Amino acid sequence: ICAFGALWVPLTFVAPQPGANRNGVGESVRRQRPLIISQDARRYVPPSSTNGSFNLFCRLSVAGACAMIASAAQKQQRAEKIVVRIFPTRAFRRQKLMRRLEPFGEMPAWSRQPLLRKKLIQNWRKRPTRRLSSYGRNLYERSRLRCHYNINVRQLTKYVLRAFKEGRKHPIDHLMAILESRIDNFCWRVGIAPTMAAARFIVRENHIQVKSQRRSRDYKEPEWVTVNTPSYLLKLGDEVRVRPKPRSQGLAKKNQDEDGPVEVPSHLEWDRESLVGRYNDLCDSQEVGITINEDFLISKFLGPQGVRQRHIRWFEGTTIPIYKIYNGGRIRPTPENILNMKRGFGLKAKGYKRPPCLWGRTNNPLNDPWEYGSKVKV
Repeated sequence: ICAFGALWVPLTFVAPQPGANRNGVGESVRRQRPLIISQDARRYVPPSSTNGSFNLFCRLSVAGACAMIASAAQKQQRAEKIVVRIFPTRAFRRQKLMRRLEPFGEMPAWSRQPLLRKKLIQNWRKRPTRRLSSYGRNLYERSRLRCHYNINVRQLTKYVLRAFKEGRKHPIDHLMAILESRIDNFCWRVGIAPTMAAARFIVRENHIQVKSQRRSRDYKEPEWVTVNTPSYLLKLGDEVRVRPKPRSQGLAKKNQDEDGPVEVPSHLEWDRESLVGRYNDLCDSQEVGITINEDFLISKFLGPQGVRQRHIRWFEGTTIPIYKIYNGGRIRPTPENILNMKRGFGLKAKGYKRPPCLWGRTNNPLNDPWEYGSKVKV
């Protein structure tokens, strides 16, 4: 009413005279014209049941198609999440990576299928391969190790920092022992998984149980615990078995039958009938699942572009660390610094070569190389 009130104007109608109209046409002529019935005056005809059912069928069809598209999108997202969960190294295509890395050594746990050789139709169009640098060779060796055990760079760096601690005589052997103690590697070595990715899937789907060895402080016998973490590191004496469920037992036996008898290393025990095993000792360097070159790995992990390690200096003969920030700007009392101070190296230097112990001073250095105390040891 408010919107159209200004446009509404009352009209005055005048009744027509009988026998004549506004244009002077007689009533007889008007009666001869055909009578046109308005739409409101027509008889109501209800819609037929066929049209209504057809419209309902179309609507249901459209709704069903939308539901199918939505469910397909959800399944695709779930499939991508599963792929990421099973293949940490999924950024590489299997055949393409095998073609690139297998010239430097095999990766037994990477794929069940062998490498497919391509036949070049036009050999003259093949590009010449560049000469591989030492950095590239070290990187290829690390990639072989990472793809074989199906781990990413972050996990491998964590194991390297653990293996390359100070005092390790053979860090590569210790690194391989850590990698061989993973629960997914155990499943692959005993033959219940064809590849390392399949072993990861078996562990993630709660098919594997672990029972630790009883210790002196345990008041009762340890129980079987389901492990769903592929990076779980086994300890000496741990028992491993397939979960006693029909689905788990059937999957493990199916993989065993497809691969046939597998050579189990000496530090592991496995019963193919009961599907129960044991982790007895660390893996020997001669029984590792992959052949590696120790020199290239050491160059990669300990080189200038290797993993970052925390550099700590200790006082000689003690476990007291030498802090980098010492007594408000003093020089660190490392053995070489103390020897240089006793010899007087750098005390006569000028400009930017002037040592920090003489900053703001003329003669007396801030450090006394002959002092002894609880914090300073020579």
